[in-house]
Amino acid sequence: MIFDKKIEFSIHPDLKDIKIIQPKPTKKILPDWFKKLDKHSITYKNIKGCVPFIDNISAGYILPLPQDLYIGHNVVDKTSDNPEPTHFYQFSLHDMFSSNSDYNLNGSNADIHPINQVGGENSFMGLKNGNANVIKILNPWRIKTPPGYSCLFRTPDYTENDYFHIISAIVDTDVFDMHINFPIIINNDKYKSFEKLFKQGTSYVQIIPFKRDSWKHEISTYVRSKSQKGYLEYFTTTINRYRDAVWKKKSWK
Repeated sequence: MIFDKKIEFSIHPDLKDIKIIQPKPTKKILPDWFKKLDKHSITYKNIKGCVPFIDNISAGYILPLPQDLYIGHNVVDKTSDNPEPTHFYQFSLHDMFSSNSDYNLNGSNADIHPINQVGGENSFMGLKNGNANVIKILNPWRIKTPPGYSCLFRTPDYTENDYFHIISAIVDTDVFDMHINFPIIINNDKYKSFEKLFKQGTSYVQIIPFKRDSWKHEISTYVRSKSQKGYLEYFTTTINRYRDAVWKKKSWK
């Protein structure tokens, strides 16, 4: 297969050979729960046979967490004199990073956005985040796409980690030459209080490159064709109808 588009990930030379933090095609690190499912078959039809679903969870590339991240959400910080539950975060530099600013990495304490930047307390995002300030994960990779191509950055869907998600964004990575960092929102709806260590290498950002186009929309109606040939061709197939009749292969390397 010929790959005629290239996305480039560049990093400080000292970090280049750290395999665990290198971006990877999403299809190579699908969620464990999905890989454990039995094969889609006539006798056991399941989501492994849903090609649109697979296209979604396997699209693009994954950024692994560049450092360990410890989150204490709405719990008592045992290293502090404050007896009240609070929100605290800590990154590990793994002793290999002598200067976080050189590598665009968080120091031992987190970089944050004040809660008023997402609407303040009792706003939609403020409540979602448990009315805590918004932690930002500094990303050591610079990302470059060909002219006319942007990237959608989002949290990988259907992963086992649902404690937090990044604030999704689209960046014109063909012209933006700086690091792209990722504020995260705690899933306070589900986890009112927790302490958890998220290990370096954890999948936390999915990158989907796409070509920018100009669009307009139109409202119309449809009339079912008198011929039922198309319906017969589609529904007389027992399994993998969409894949065999409609689907176009997407490739990421």
